[in-house]
Amino acid sequence: MENTDDLSIAVKRRTWFLGMTRPVKLQFNGRLIGTVESFKEKEMYIPAEKGQLICTSPLERESKLNVKSGDEVLIKDTLFNKTANILLAVWTVIFLSNLIVSALSGSNTEPFIPVNGLVILIIYLVLCTVSYFSRQYKIVIEPKI
Repeated sequence: MENTDDLSIAVKRRTWFLGMTRPVKLQFNGRLIGTVESFKEKEMYIPAEKGQLICTSPLERESKLNVKSGDEVLIKDTLFNKTANILLAVWTVIFLSNLIVSALSGSNTEPFIPVNGLVILIIYLVLCTVSYFSRQYKIVIEPKI
C-alpha cells in the first residue's frame, strides 16, 4: 500500500494575458484532480506514484505528460499562443494610437499609422478565434536546481 501523504506534484502556471481569464483543468490518469489559475502555484495530490497528467484548455485541447510523485510541473504557453499575445499587444497599441491621434488632431487628418479600423478588428477576431481553438498550453517537468 502506498503512503498517500507523499503522493503529490507541484504545479506552476505561467501564462500570458490571453489565458489569464480561464483556469486550466488538470487530470491524472483520466481523473480530474483540480484546476490552476494563471500565475499561481498549487500542490496537487495524485492517487498513484506514476501516471499521465493531462492539461485541458477550452474545447478540450490537451497537453499530456508522464509524471511521478514529487515532480514539479510547469504549465506555459505554446509558441503560437506567445506569438498571438505579442501580436494582440502590438495591434492594441496601433489601434489606441490611431484613436488618440485622430481624436486630438480632428477628423480631417490621416491617422498616425494608416490602418483601417475594420482591418484591425478583423485581425483581432481572427487571432482570438484561432488562439481559442488551438492548443494554448504545454506542460513540462521543471528541472530541479
